[in-house]
Amino acid sequence: MRSDDTARLVDARTADLRTKQAALEDCERELQRVRDLNNKLNGENGNLRADNERTGAENYDLRKNVDFQNGRNADMASQIQCTDGKLKEAEDALFVTRKDVDNQRCVGGSAQAQNNDLSGELCALEKHGQVL
Repeated sequence: MRSDDTARLVDARTADLRTKQAALEDCERELQRVRDLNNKLNGENGNLRADNERTGAENYDLRKNVDFQNGRNADMASQIQCTDGKLKEAEDALFVTRKDVDNQRCVGGSAQAQNNDLSGELCALEKHGQVL
């Protein structure tokens, strides 16, 4: 009886050890799978860091370009204002010149009319002088 009890106890412990051995093997496989996954994720993490650094450098370059363009835009706006002022002055000068030309035409027309009148008077006086 005692040997039967011992044999059953040995069989139970053997079965328990096999179960624990199978569980241990499953855990080791799971651990290896997790390590492989961790290595893969570490590789991806390295790639993402490199991409992040590259993108950060691109962003820095783009910010510098935007700042440069903003400076150019400010310069261009200043030049546009200066050019607009010069254009306004030129338009004002053109208006004054046109007004002067129109006034000169009026004065010239009046002078022409007076000249014609005086020429007619001179001719009349010359004819009168010849008659006398």
